[in-house]
Amino acid sequence: MQVEQQNYEQFVERNNILQDDSIYYFNQEEHNDFIDKKPWDSSPNYFKICKISIAAVIKMLIHACLGKNNEVMGLMQGRCHKDTFIIYDVIYLNAEASEVNVTLTPEAMGEYIQMIEMLETVGRVHPTVGWYHSHPSYGCWLSGTDVQNQRMQQQGYGAFVAVVIDPIRTMTNQKVDIGAFRVYPDGYRPLKNNQDDNIGIPTQKIKDFGAYHDKYYSLDIEIFSNSVDSKIVQGLWERYWGVRLSQSVLEDNQLYFRQCLCDLKDKCFIKYDQPYQGSGQQNNEKKQIKEAQKFSVELAGALLSETVKQILFQ
Repeated sequence: MQVEQQNYEQFVERNNILQDDSIYYFNQEEHNDFIDKKPWDSSPNYFKICKISIAAVIKMLIHACLGKNNEVMGLMQGRCHKDTFIIYDVIYLNAEASEVNVTLTPEAMGEYIQMIEMLETVGRVHPTVGWYHSHPSYGCWLSGTDVQNQRMQQQGYGAFVAVVIDPIRTMTNQKVDIGAFRVYPDGYRPLKNNQDDNIGIPTQKIKDFGAYHDKYYSLDIEIFSNSVDSKIVQGLWERYWGVRLSQSVLEDNQLYFRQCLCDLKDKCFIKYDQPYQGSGQQNNEKKQIKEAQKFSVELAGALLSETVKQILFQ
């Protein structure tokens, strides 16, 4: 139990989790008024921040870890405050999943509606303000399919955010690998895009990333905790800690580390197609150095995790 608590404290410190006891305020009328005014129509990148409760983050991690190498998917409940999404909770969806794709089925939507009705009976009336899915081992960004899904949700609901979480990189780095995104309107061309944010993206994914890097933008992520949900978080952390102990970061992710090493080799010789171009040889060399540093840190973290586990339990 002491080791588990120390691990949780390290997790809080490493992810810069802030205590905020005022953030759970919710007024349905204020939220409805905000939605009716549609302030995001005035600016393609109106939303700037996505605040997520630690309980929701741990739930997403448990869900993603149980999915192993397959993607998982769920919906997020919360509210909007000015240019900020505030995520309180998440709901798992039993979607059809593979290593590279996840699809929402009619059965999963039926289960979601039933869950919403159950939550409403106990006073949980927070609206759905986004969706999340996992990218096991290949980072947090939006694929072409993700962009289409998010654009459809924004057209239908307006204030809607997409969150992507990588469980494998989270376990190897001991820091939550998570991103929040909004899609630009059709035809909009941003002054700054995400084309230089491809560090850690597998070689086979780079073209997909490059084809859609200017279709969306990232929101700043802030993880918060609250004294009200401390017992819930404790229970969730015990479950997440159990999932982590039952898995070997090194053994379960051998394929991931081999792929990282092969990607590092391939990217030393890769030539990017238009419009996905770096800024010359010097820029490519900097990216290669960052790739090597990232791989070294992740592998060292996995080795340290296994060493500590052996000392404690053998």
